[in-house]
Amino acid sequence: MLKKATTEYKDACLVTITNSSDASTIGSKAVFFENGDCFPGNGFPLFLEDSLSGKCLALLNKGKSRAVVFDEDGVNFECFIDVYPSPSHLIIAGAGHVCEPVAKLGCMLGFYVTVIDDRPEFANTERFPDVDKVVCESFLRYFKNVPLTCKTYILLLTRGHRFDVLSLQELLGRDSQPAYIGMIGSRRRISGVFEQLKEEFPVERLSQIYTPVGLDIGAETPEEIAVSIMAEILKVKNGRSGESISKDIRKLAPLGFRELEKK
Repeated sequence: MLKKATTEYKDACLVTITNSSDASTIGSKAVFFENGDCFPGNGFPLFLEDSLSGKCLALLNKGKSRAVVFDEDGVNFECFIDVYPSPSHLIIAGAGHVCEPVAKLGCMLGFYVTVIDDRPEFANTERFPDVDKVVCESFLRYFKNVPLTCKTYILLLTRGHRFDVLSLQELLGRDSQPAYIGMIGSRRRISGVFEQLKEEFPVERLSQIYTPVGLDIGAETPEEIAVSIMAEILKVKNGRSGESISKDIRKLAPLGFRELEKK
């Protein structure tokens, strides 16, 4: 069930009864999803579902695991609730040469990585053995059905602006929106995409697309471009500026860093 939670991008809790006045329940487990669904294991008391559901939701909101002690129907229970937040989902559309280092870096950074392309010779596990999922189907069909949440990060690396337009038409037209949409391309390609989209979507919606994609670090090789792109995605994910950490500290160099010591 925890694997199911990961692949469906749902937060979940694993509840284990560690102590109880009813010894037969000790060691039994259940998985609770963020929507309240419960999947009890063997021996887990079903009458605990309602009381534990609220406790799990509270801990999911805090992102913290902890032990809880309570009484239910005259029976004392001590449970440990392990919180398993769903990983952020990185979707890379277009399995070309830039996709490979981006996918590797995404996996290293703990994202659940999906690579999507409509060409079997590109979208296969031989080229992407380490990613969580490789999908070979049209971009339009995929983006019509894939779940979009505040933990979804979408990167368009397609082989032509026609595929960018089709993907964005589907994504921007959905009620739920991802945390990030980035699109690679030259200024001419970007202009062509926006020219086709501006009749359907307001400027405010188009301005949410990160394009040209990545932070300005002078990236040229596919590997450098991957670093630039993932740095921008982390910037958005973590709500940070993306500026050099040493920016303010370097100003203190002429003072011998004495001001830094005062802080």
